[in-house]
Amino acid sequence: MDNSGDSSTHAWSTPVGAGVAGCLGGVILLGGAVLVSNDPGGSVLMGIAGILLVGLGVYTLVVRPRLELAAGYPATLTVRGLTGRRSYTPDRVERIRLLSMRRVGRRVGQLEIDVLDDDAEPVRPNDGTGKDGPRDDTRLLVFSRWDLGTDLISVVDELRAAGFHVDDDR
Repeated sequence: MDNSGDSSTHAWSTPVGAGVAGCLGGVILLGGAVLVSNDPGGSVLMGIAGILLVGLGVYTLVVRPRLELAAGYPATLTVRGLTGRRSYTPDRVERIRLLSMRRVGRRVGQLEIDVLDDDAEPVRPNDGTGKDGPRDDTRLLVFSRWDLGTDLISVVDELRAAGFHVDDDR
């Protein structure tokens, strides 16, 4: 789901309705934990599930947008997490991959982004090994359809149009 009004900026995040539903479901579970207080084991389990569901709902409402792309020269990819926002230009992105895997009889996708640490050199160091895999000074960011609220292929298309190289494993 593209949550932006400006055509040069695209932002993706979990739908607000999913966050609100998670919070409401957690509150209902917490209420149920109080109502079944004559069953201590069930009450504890429902209480823990309620707290976790409220936490997930709050997380999806607070961490918005999860991924943001600002077109321009150079394009900037901004990732938001609990610790704040981090922005990356194409020279700070080591690799972007779209993976497709079989899970429980259906195909699910993941968008993997390898970004360089803040203190890493943008050019691959020549260590003489000729290694072609991910560098040791990268961080792996993984996004699913749940995180971005839209089809991952449309996100990949926007990233390509902005100048990021994407490896597609479809």
